Amino acid sequence: MTSDAASDLTGDGTSEGALRDEARSWYEANWDPDLTVGEWFRRMMEDRWAYPSWPEAWWGRGLPTPLAKVVREERRRLGALGPPSGIGPSLLSHMLFAHGTEEQLHRYLWGMAVEGWVTCQMLSEPDAGSDLAGVRTRAERDGDEWVVTGSKIWTSNADVVDFGMLLARTDWDVPKHAGLTFFLIPVAQAGIEVRPLRQMTGEAHFNQVFFDEARVADRDVLGSVGGGWAVNRTFLAHEKNSFNPAAHEGGPFGRVRLDRTVAEVIEAERRRQAAASSARGAGRSLAELTRRFGGFDDPLVRQDHARLHTRRQLMTYTNLRVRAGRGASPLPGAEGAISKITVSDLTRGQRDLGLAVQGPHGMLVGADAPDGGFQHFALGTPSMSIAGGTDEIQRNHLAERVLGLPPEPRSDKDTPFSELPVSGQAGGTGSA
Repeated sequence: MTSDAASDLTGDGTSEGALRDEARSWYEANWDPDLTVGEWFRRMMEDRWAYPSWPEAWWGRGLPTPLAKVVREERRRLGALGPPSGIGPSLLSHMLFAHGTEEQLHRYLWGMAVEGWVTCQMLSEPDAGSDLAGVRTRAERDGDEWVVTGSKIWTSNADVVDFGMLLARTDWDVPKHAGLTFFLIPVAQAGIEVRPLRQMTGEAHFNQVFFDEARVADRDVLGSVGGGWAVNRTFLAHEKNSFNPAAHEGGPFGRVRLDRTVAEVIEAERRRQAAASSARGAGRSLAELTRRFGGFDDPLVRQDHARLHTRRQLMTYTNLRVRAGRGASPLPGAEGAISKITVSDLTRGQRDLGLAVQGPHGMLVGADAPDGGFQHFALGTPSMSIAGGTDEIQRNHLAERVLGLPPEPRSDKDTPFSELPVSGQAGGTGSA
């Protein structure tokens, strides 16, 4: 992008070069590794450098994606800590801009950006499967509060968050899409129990959450009562992009102590990213295992490697096209669902090929395995098809909303929810 082409992107005639100079000057004048995290987050937020793509009315600069990237580049050039990352600033923020009240916008945006509040989704249910409109967790009004009873599943980080993004049923006498309400519910209360879901790896990235007369204030209804499906559609549209690194500003994920110095947190982030990079090295491990077991002598194995490499490159080019063409709109389109499905397919393909080339050694784990890290990766692959929206959800989105294919025939479209049978379908939309 040339300076001339970028000159009008800010809306006030500011060029990319001028924006870069302004961002560089501010960071050089304000960055101090001895500041506490809380003070640094506050400085960035108050001076509108934390989330420059947010609207100007809400501590942002209203910048389109290409220019927000310029600000991020200048922050990274200096080595300064980015603002909090995660699905709160990257996903819930868009839901608040579209559906939130002024009080909610002020309280939650500030809380997530400065006070370190973290959140998770609470949408999927054991009995509703992939049909989010079929949720049965109920919320009943009690004065200026709502009483919530039911269960949610596949929720990442539910054991460490401050509040959850909850979809619950508030009206049983209307068609199922019409009887839902979206809440922002505090998790630290007696009526909420979080139980980890143990995976084959021994880890528990997902949880099941039980609500037993939990309480949420009426002021924490996001959107209108009975309008939860519209809010949920906004959630699902942005969830497809929630794993895209470009959707985050590069700061710490999850809870962080605000009284620590930013230098301490930066070092902790470096260690976390190094560990994540090692975990993402499945492709390198796969190549090494193939060499060790002589797999490259087999033309079919070479063909499988070529197929995986080709798909990785195609996904890279797709993501580059998205970043180059998105402009002022942060809303992901078809490419988000395509990338999510591709990641799931690639993960399974690497797992299957890596275990196959090992022969009987592929049954070993831990210190007994030829590569314990790869075996751990292989055991964890099913979670990729759940997290961030199931593959089935993504394919339905592409089929019905991108390709224009007819939706599946439904007998429950106009039927009051109270007259519908209980679903026994398993599954869920995953977590973000």
